Amino acid sequence: MISVFVFSQEKQDKVIIPHIRLKVDNKKNHISLRWAVDEPISWQKANKTGFVLKRYTLSRDGKLLDKPEEKDLGIFKPASEAEWKKIVEKNDNAATVAQSLFGDTFEVEMGEKQGKLEGVVNKSQEVEQRFSYALMAADLDFEVAKLAGWAYKDVNIKSNERYLYSVSINQNNSSGVSALVVKGDAVAEVSSNSDLPKPVDFIGIFKDQTVTISWEYLQLRDTYTSYYVEKSENGSAFKSLGDLPVMNMNDTDGRQAQGMTFVDSLAQNNSKFSYRIRGKTIFGDYGPYSDAISGKGKKSLEITPRISNFKISEDEQIAINWEFPNEVEKDIIAFELLHSETDLENTYKVVKNKIPVIDRALVTKSLASSNYYKIQAIGKNKDKRESFAVLVQPNDITPPETPLELKGKIDSLGIVHLQWKANSEKDLEGYHIFRGIQKGDEMVRITPQAISKNIYKDNVVLENLNSTVYYYVTATDIRKNQSKPSIILELEKPDKVKPQAPVFTEYKLEEDGKITLSWLRSYSDDVALHQLYRQDKDGADKSWKMIYEAKDIQPNFIYTDKNVEADKRYAYYLLAIDKNKLKSDKSPEITLRSNSFEAQSVLTNLSGSANRDKKQIELIWKIDKKDVGEILVYRQKGIEKPTHWGTLSGAQNFLEDKAVQTGNVYTYLLKPMLKNNHVSKTEKITIEF
Repeated sequence: MISVFVFSQEKQDKVIIPHIRLKVDNKKNHISLRWAVDEPISWQKANKTGFVLKRYTLSRDGKLLDKPEEKDLGIFKPASEAEWKKIVEKNDNAATVAQSLFGDTFEVEMGEKQGKLEGVVNKSQEVEQRFSYALMAADLDFEVAKLAGWAYKDVNIKSNERYLYSVSINQNNSSGVSALVVKGDAVAEVSSNSDLPKPVDFIGIFKDQTVTISWEYLQLRDTYTSYYVEKSENGSAFKSLGDLPVMNMNDTDGRQAQGMTFVDSLAQNNSKFSYRIRGKTIFGDYGPYSDAISGKGKKSLEITPRISNFKISEDEQIAINWEFPNEVEKDIIAFELLHSETDLENTYKVVKNKIPVIDRALVTKSLASSNYYKIQAIGKNKDKRESFAVLVQPNDITPPETPLELKGKIDSLGIVHLQWKANSEKDLEGYHIFRGIQKGDEMVRITPQAISKNIYKDNVVLENLNSTVYYYVTATDIRKNQSKPSIILELEKPDKVKPQAPVFTEYKLEEDGKITLSWLRSYSDDVALHQLYRQDKDGADKSWKMIYEAKDIQPNFIYTDKNVEADKRYAYYLLAIDKNKLKSDKSPEITLRSNSFEAQSVLTNLSGSANRDKKQIELIWKIDKKDVGEILVYRQKGIEKPTHWGTLSGAQNFLEDKAVQTGNVYTYLLKPMLKNNHVSKTEKITIEF
């Protein structure tokens, strides 16, 4: 739903387009809805104006309705102060929301350890504090969210129907907020499966009278907004660790936390402690418990060795000395010497082990041009403590060559792809990337460690105001000598926001078989054109083909599809494309069956005459199609009923009727029969004899 941390620390650099974020929860007998405005000022105004909730029935028994059935579910505003006073004394979440809505002031005291939260919720911005804490409290209590006018439970639903819910700001010209906030939409239907998932990757690390438990967060972040931790000692019943839940506060701008952690203290090390967790949704539902984890605390090694000195001899023998308190020797079983060529994480290997606990010096041989060494103490509980690394290498002050041919691009997801020509130095450690967001500003290194490849991917926020981003690259060798910077590369951000899709409003099946479609334009401001696609559902070729494109932007569009066949099914959908070539999502498809065409005119130029010399009537015509199988001829004398006169071949274009009598009027009906069974037009002519 709406996280407390949806707004950026650099919000002043972004163009903010307020939206109503709507989320639904499908159950067997009801559908729950939660919504909120995602920008503080608009949120504050919307609470005064109220929200309009509407429901549209889209389909019934699996069939799309010709016109969605609209139902107004009401206008939702925060309850009165009197109603809040009834529950704030016994509900902290209600008290937080009530103070956010009605309090004269709203201030939150922050300690030094709350830097993460302080970086997101600026203490000087009171409206943002109200916004942040109100939404967080509403996420923790669905009933409080309902009381605030941000939630609804729809029980008047049917299992055979599918719905679209739409939340918008109540029209109020005095506030002006309704025209600025984009409405929220969500599709929902009754669900036969309402089981929630179990938390995954739940592990615990037990140390000296402490335990750190962690679990996977990102995979279920859209399901659970908070977790509750329970604890058991020596097989006793599990008890909750307080009334407050554990919530994620580690997301930063552009980066999401993969997991969540929780640290608990253990009363003693020799008891068995067990833990389990379960998540809670914004709709007030608890998920199943995780698998339990158990363990005992272990007394940890507290003292770390410190390398005090090293010397390199001419034959590259290295003498290393370190310090470690003699009184702590009883807590360890040995020392180890670790070595790495790069000092990167997980690159150190043990090159000497089982070093006696009384030793404080050793001699080893140089293993590479750059040698990073650590001394590691091994505790009796198998815990390890490493010293800081020391770098041992020959003198070298020559930096690598400047990287060349730097180029890059930013894709539509905000991923920056950088590439440059690889350096050829043998002692090259790698490259560092520097980034800036304003031309001329000092650029900041974004690579904590040198990267080995001559390609790099970065992530930038596409929605903020700066339309360009700047990069340069330096090369560094294994002795940390750094090259001069490459050229500064300027990259322009692409447009990320795709347009809204157009919406079909009406269709008409014409009597002559044509299909007329009407739709509303996309409401995105930067739309450049609309496209209509068609699929022949009954044909061999099921591919979608664009049959119409409109570059002139109108409020409504009407198009008649003439290139259709009789009594066949055709599916249609719409697309909108903006000025930056971004395509909208496909509109909902609509499938229609064409009517039969009017009869085809096959016989033309039909004429006739009375040949009294030969005592016969003669007719002549032209045949416009080659697939005429035969021609049925009916004759009507005067006002008598027409009778079958005869059948002609499909190629014959004349007729002689000798069975006529003077003083009568004869009417002839000629019906061509087509080989493809299509209906043809019957031609008629009347002759006086």
